Amino acid sequence: MSKQKIHLHSMMVHSIAALSPLAAVAYIFLKQQVTFLSFEGKSWSFLVVASTILLFLITLPAVLSGVFERNHVYAKWHSTHKVKLGLSALFTGILVVELYLLSAGGLNGALFSLLGILIIFGNNIVSFLLCKYGLKITMGRQSINRTSYEPDLFKKEPVDILVMAGQLKKEEPKYLDLLKER
Repeated sequence: MSKQKIHLHSMMVHSIAALSPLAAVAYIFLKQQVTFLSFEGKSWSFLVVASTILLFLITLPAVLSGVFERNHVYAKWHSTHKVKLGLSALFTGILVVELYLLSAGGLNGALFSLLGILIIFGNNIVSFLLCKYGLKITMGRQSINRTSYEPDLFKKEPVDILVMAGQLKKEEPKYLDLLKER
């Protein structure tokens, strides 16, 4: 096994990304009275309630660990980090409403009641956006789009990098002073 430390924030975020669709599918199956192997209404009900509670319990430390990783210099945060913090606050608010509705009326409402809409759509849309912005932060400029340059392999005339290096070997290296402003 690797001796590298496991990144706690990443584990919590991945748990949220997994529990959100699980709660939605379990809620839909509960309302549609789907029976699969030994899973029936009580199993679906348990999965919905347990997933929602776990989402709430995991979201708070995930947000806090994300904030502490970025330090407390909020004014210098990149806009993507600010968006993620706002989405995290929205997600926490949605979960508070869901827990209130669960404690007040349980799972007795219709499929598209307020609770159903929040579990099926609210959690998953906000979770998707959090994942999207998290990947944007993690991956930086990397994306699925085309590269902004043409690789040497695809140029019309073959390019030998050693020939180019030989031609440029007499040029003085360019020095960038990191202490000076550009």
